[in-house]
Amino acid sequence: MTREQLWRIIGDIDDRFIAEAAQYDPGQYSRSPERNAIMKTRRIITLALAAVLILALGVGAYAAYGKVAGPKEAERVALQELEVWKELGLISQDISFEGPAAQIVECESFQGNDYWYGRLFPHSYEVRWFGADKKYSCNLSVDTQSGKIMYATIGARPDKTDEPIDSVESKQPVDPYDLNKGFETLTLFFYDNFDDIIPADLTVDDFCTRLAGYWGFSGYRIADTVDELWYDVHWEAVDGSTRLLDLPKFTSTKYYLTVFFDGDQSGAPMYIELNNFPGQSSIVLGDHHPVG
Repeated sequence: MTREQLWRIIGDIDDRFIAEAAQYDPGQYSRSPERNAIMKTRRIITLALAAVLILALGVGAYAAYGKVAGPKEAERVALQELEVWKELGLISQDISFEGPAAQIVECESFQGNDYWYGRLFPHSYEVRWFGADKKYSCNLSVDTQSGKIMYATIGARPDKTDEPIDSVESKQPVDPYDLNKGFETLTLFFYDNFDDIIPADLTVDDFCTRLAGYWGFSGYRIADTVDELWYDVHWEAVDGSTRLLDLPKFTSTKYYLTVFFDGDQSGAPMYIELNNFPGQSSIVLGDHHPVG
């Protein structure tokens, strides 16, 4: 029930009843006991109904948001939960972001179609720190009810001492805001600096066990990765003792892992993906992923 609907209901209470209930009338005490009893009962019921509806209005608004009641709270909770991830050993202790979040977007809950394996996505806030020339960037989703991070993409630019592992020639616009200025050929470099994001010795079992505990799931199953939509591949499930940084690659720049957590929504997988982008490595994990 929305705030507007509740106010309409309150507005539908007969004004005459409210006036009778709230107005002091010395003459009523000279009326019969039966009449006084009726008036007192009506007053109690009317005021109680109004109080319950107003209380419901406030409680309903709180229930819609739970632990995260607005954008500022979303940013605070996001940073708090990232610290929890550090304590759990899910991400590097060095990850930090300069300044406030660049963008905070409220996302209503929705039921995903088959493309999303029918997953129900909760009401959430997406909190984003853009990289630009900074070391780290991040885009994560915080569930407003639980305050948990349900999805995160964390990127890290290489240090000046890091050596590229690959390169590619690519035509890029001279001015991305004015394509009429033409294009130029640039050499784009790829780096393997995933250990700036996750501990280098972390295994798949370690990672999934800690994620399951964080999300409140009882266990997990590492599944085959079948992707006919984007990459047309079928990878067998990796052994849990595999280092996360040694996941098999779909392409020269992409690693991929499909996981089903016990207690999660039936038939809806989670994903762990490692990507090499030009000038940045990143890890993607959680529920906002359409393929796998």
